[in-house]
Amino acid sequence: MVLAIVKALANKYYPSQYTPHIAVSLLTLVIFRAFVQGRKTDRERDLHARVFLVTVSLVLCPTCRNLLKVPKGGFTPLGITLLQQLAQRGAHIIALSEDPIDSPNITILVSLLRTTTNNEKIFAEQCDLSNPHSIRAFCTQFLTGEEQRLDGVVFAHEHRHIGSPTFLYKREAEDYEKARETGSLATFLITTLLLPVLLVAPAERDIRIVNVVNPFYAAAAGLPFSPITGSKLKSNSILLMEGVRSLRSIVYMRHLQRILDALPVAPPPKAEEGITSVPVAQSKHQKSNIATVSVSPGVNRQETIAPFLRADWSDVGGYSYLGIFMYVDFRT
Repeated sequence: MVLAIVKALANKYYPSQYTPHIAVSLLTLVIFRAFVQGRKTDRERDLHARVFLVTVSLVLCPTCRNLLKVPKGGFTPLGITLLQQLAQRGAHIIALSEDPIDSPNITILVSLLRTTTNNEKIFAEQCDLSNPHSIRAFCTQFLTGEEQRLDGVVFAHEHRHIGSPTFLYKREAEDYEKARETGSLATFLITTLLLPVLLVAPAERDIRIVNVVNPFYAAAAGLPFSPITGSKLKSNSILLMEGVRSLRSIVYMRHLQRILDALPVAPPPKAEEGITSVPVAQSKHQKSNIATVSVSPGVNRQETIAPFLRADWSDVGGYSYLGIFMYVDFRT
């Protein structure tokens, strides 16, 4: 009886003459989904004895009109995932935090990561990314230290969404743009100050500079790339301004890669007899052993949706009841 009813409904709403069309449509959707997910790889890289630097995130405080110093970036859900994946592969990690390294929230998280990944090479260093003097002090300390090896830098501080629609929370657009410029300046300063260490690294060392950007870069793809200031800030949407920030960061990384490829690089040493070597760079597209990569993890509930709706109630005085209601409804 049940099968008869199902068959009758199927014949009514899905006539047999439309079966090829339905099959082609489903196949098209599957192919499109596989295409938009990008390339996949099952290669598990061994990162033992490799040193990675992970930056923190900047959050704008709506009440004090300054940058709120909280343990973000390396300690957000995305940041913890990055640290966990790097630690599981045996990497030596230095996570920058704006909180003192002896604060409870930092020590507890570092201890948990060390325990869960069986990797004791996880450390936190204090560095205020909103303060150029603090960035310079950290880089100077690193450059003058005994251990100067650096195999990768992960800039995760520009991923978090900055700004919210005006009907949720009224705020001057210049304040949001100041936070965006501060994050971009931190990326530029760290890259510039640490570049001497990367350039003197052996040619056989595979070095990565990974830039994590927000997913709204496509919103600014069709705009002329020029500074947006003054009255234009108030007239543009939050998504457009975030897209400009993301696209600006992507263009900077692309420009940096071209500069690195233009520098003279010593050829990597030949592999010993009986040992196959993996080339660190493709001479056709990339000449330097330092590769810059811009990645977008996509839309994140806590770092994209919550700041957009002003639903982050941890920011005292900066949340919106309407935004929290919409955020809770979105999660359900």
